[in-house]
Amino acid sequence: MNRPLSPAELDQLTTVAIPVMTRREKLLRFASIIRNARRNFMIFHNLEYMTPAQLAYCSHKDSAFAAAAADNILHDAGLTSGTAAEAQRFFELSKDDLHSFSCDCGGSITNEIMADRIEAIANRAA
Repeated sequence: MNRPLSPAELDQLTTVAIPVMTRREKLLRFASIIRNARRNFMIFHNLEYMTPAQLAYCSHKDSAFAAAAADNILHDAGLTSGTAAEAQRFFELSKDDLHSFSCDCGGSITNEIMADRIEAIANRAA
């Protein structure tokens, strides 16, 4: 038969364990995902000129943003999609930060360079 829950049992039910990650931890996790990927990621064109609405639609299944969104740890920490706008929000990136590692204006970049640039942003956040 059912019985009323004690206050302690109620507290356990209402306490949801959400991983809390610092900005730096999130960025370092992102850099690690990029660095350890077995494929190169596509980068975007004219990212620095996109409006917030355009960034919200800026996504690609082969982007670093999509790889981050597929990571269970980042997802559990609150990353909800693989768009540039969501990456900007979740990782607390300025438009310049976003541009520095995911825009094609300087040509293509390797995963290693992309990860290095993300780690540089993380180190500024420390």
